[in-house]
Amino acid sequence: MTSSARWFRSIEAAAGAGLGFAILSVVGLTLLTSSPDPSAPDAELVSWYGDPAHRSSITVGLSLSIMAAISFLWFVAVIRRRVGEREDRFFATVFLGSGILLTAVMLAGVAVLASPALTIDLGDGRILDAAVLSGLNGLGTTLLLVVLLRVQAVFVASTSTLALRTTAFSRWLSYLGYGVALVIFVMPVVSEPTGLAFPIWVGILSIALLIRKTDIIANRLSQDEHGGERPD
Repeated sequence: MTSSARWFRSIEAAAGAGLGFAILSVVGLTLLTSSPDPSAPDAELVSWYGDPAHRSSITVGLSLSIMAAISFLWFVAVIRRRVGEREDRFFATVFLGSGILLTAVMLAGVAVLASPALTIDLGDGRILDAAVLSGLNGLGTTLLLVVLLRVQAVFVASTSTLALRTTAFSRWLSYLGYGVALVIFVMPVVSEPTGLAFPIWVGILSIALLIRKTDIIANRLSQDEHGGERPD
């Protein structure tokens, strides 16, 4: 295996993909949810989507969210490889399945939110009916802030359980994951800040993986240097 192939399967690659997902998804979600609420007056919805600058921000948010989804899949693949043969097949199946489902729901939600802006830009420029705008906005918000959050909770819980069973990560990361999963699963009222909990958790996990890998390398170098010393 070449050095580049090893790097793409390494912890550094997982951390990079995780940080990329965290940053891209936060920015993308912020742009996509900048449109008025579905309950906003019809005139406000029509006026907002009539502004080309607003539609451009939605398009950029969609592109960033798609890139975030790809980064997340890479993150899942590398983490699964790290667990390797030590994985518990039951929780590993839940981990992988929830990761794929999470990506699918995320892509569906951002596509629905962006569809009004793309329809206007790719069509004849005619603004859609306010009822259609409100309906699509409401559907996309439901997918991202209701359905997606529950799937994210399952993914975080299964990842944390695998980490405890295989010692792939530090124990405090698993306990943090259980707390995040509980919050985003049972939260009765969803909000945009709540939707940011998962990307933040992925970012923390990625940074922790890099720190742990650095500590392991430093310890090995220290042991090698100590082992190479000759007694006086």
